[in-house]
Amino acid sequence: MYPSQSSGLRFPLECRLPATRHPKLTSTFAQAAGRFALLLLGRHVVLPFLSLLSMERFSHYPCPILSYPVMTKLNRRSFLKSSALAGFALGFPSIIPASALGKDGTVAPSNRLQLVGVGLKAQGGGDMRKLLDKKGVQVIAVCDVDSRVLDSSSQAVVKKGQAAPKQYRDFRELLAKEKPDAAVMGLPDHWHAVISCAFLRAGVDVYGEKPLAKTFAEGRKIVDTVKENGRVWQTGMWQRSTPNFRKAVELVRNGCLGKILHVEAGTTANSHKMPDAPKPGEKPPVEVDYDLWVGPSAWMEYDPRVFHFNWRWNLNFGGGMVLDWVCHHGDIAAWAIGKDAEFPVGVEGTGTMREAPWNTPKDYDYTLTYADGVQLNVNSKFEGVKFTGEKGSMFVHRGGQTTSEPGLFEKDLGPDAWRCPGTTDHFQEFVDCCQSRRKPISHALAAHHATAIGHLGNAAIFTGRKLKFDGAAGKFVDDDTATAMLSRELRKPWSLEKI
Repeated sequence: MYPSQSSGLRFPLECRLPATRHPKLTSTFAQAAGRFALLLLGRHVVLPFLSLLSMERFSHYPCPILSYPVMTKLNRRSFLKSSALAGFALGFPSIIPASALGKDGTVAPSNRLQLVGVGLKAQGGGDMRKLLDKKGVQVIAVCDVDSRVLDSSSQAVVKKGQAAPKQYRDFRELLAKEKPDAAVMGLPDHWHAVISCAFLRAGVDVYGEKPLAKTFAEGRKIVDTVKENGRVWQTGMWQRSTPNFRKAVELVRNGCLGKILHVEAGTTANSHKMPDAPKPGEKPPVEVDYDLWVGPSAWMEYDPRVFHFNWRWNLNFGGGMVLDWVCHHGDIAAWAIGKDAEFPVGVEGTGTMREAPWNTPKDYDYTLTYADGVQLNVNSKFEGVKFTGEKGSMFVHRGGQTTSEPGLFEKDLGPDAWRCPGTTDHFQEFVDCCQSRRKPISHALAAHHATAIGHLGNAAIFTGRKLKFDGAAGKFVDDDTATAMLSRELRKPWSLEKI
C-alpha cells in the first residue's frame, strides 16, 4: 500500500561470508545479493545451489553462504533446475530494468501510488490523465457505467505507457477485488457522497470533483467520513492552485485594496443548448447500465436531455449553474475575504428558470451575509471575481486580471505577508499529500464551505424568501421548506452508510 510500508518479509537465515583470499572485501554486497536472490526466487530455488558453495572446493569464492539445513537428497534433475535458476538469480541484478528498482528517475513498484478512476466520462477522465502524468502514479483499474467510457479510459492509460487497467462497471465489485491507494472521481453530483464514502471507509484517499456533494447533508457526511477514516481528500477546486487567483487572494488578504467594500463572484448563466427530446420508446444506450447510473436519485425514465453532462441542469441529479461553478469563483471570493472556513448566516436572491426538463436557474443573483456583516454577492452576469476596496479595485478571472492601480499584481508583498498555502500544481499536491498525509489545499471541509454557498443560493432562489441559516445545525431558521432542500431521501438500496 502507499505510502510505502514494510513488506513484512523476514530473513531468519543467517548470512555469512566464507574464508576468502580477498580479506578487504566486506560481506555487505554479497549479503545483499544473496538476500535479493532469495526474495526474488524463493529459498527452494536459491538455497540448494548456494548450499553447494559451502563445499571446501568453492570456499575461495567471495559469495554469501546461507546457513540452511543440509538437504539430504538432491537428484540430478532438481540440481540442474535449481542451479540454473539460482545462477540466473545471482546474475539478475545486472540485467533487471532500472525502472523496477526505482532508478533512472523512476519510482520503484512498491512506492507507486496505485490509482483507480471512477466516473470518467468527461472531467473525471481529464483528471485521471493529469494524475497519470505525475511521477509514481499507476492506474490499476477504471470504473464507469458506460462501457464506451471504460474502453476509452483504458486506452488513455495504455497510451501513457502503462499496462491496461482492469475494467469494472460497478464500484462495489472494484472495491471487493482491488486494493487501491487512491481514487480519482468525476461522478455526477448525485453519486458523489455514496461512492466517496464507500471508498473512504475502505481506506482509499480521494481526488473528488466539485461541488462536494448534491446536498448540504451529504457534504457534511463526506467531511465526517474523511476525518473518521484518516483519509486525504483533494477537491477539483484547482483555481486555488492557479498563480493569478492565488496572487489576487494574497493582495486582498494583505490589505492592498484597503477595506473591502464589495465582492462579486460571477459564475455565468446557463446558456447551454438543450438536446432534442427523446423519440417515443427511446431507450438508454445499450452500453450504459442506466439503473446504476440513476443510482441513489429518484427514478426517472431515460431522457437524453438529462443524461451525460446535461444531468446537472435537473435537480434530481445536479444543482444547476448555481452549484456547478460556485466552488470556483465563489470559493476564491470567500477565500480572499477570509470567509472560506465559515458558513453565511443569511441569504436572499432571485433567478429565472430554464425550460423543462431542466428545472434550475438560467440566470440568478443572490447575496450572502456573514456573522460580522460582510456580504458576498454571486450572480450570472460575468465570469470571475470582482473586489472593490477603499484603496482600489481588482477583477480576476481565468483569462487574467485587471487592477485600478497599475503594477499591483507585480507588487512585492514582503517576507512577512500572508501567503496562500499549497502549491501551483493541484494534482501533484494530491499525490504528495497521499504520501505525507498532509491536508491538501482543497480539503473536504474547504469544499463543504464553498459548496454551501450554492446550496444556500438555490434555497433562496427557489423559496423566494430571505433566509437565516444555522450552519452548526445544518438548517434554516424557522423555514422547514428551505431546510428540506438541504437533504434528500436516497433510492434503495443506496445509503451513506456501509453498502
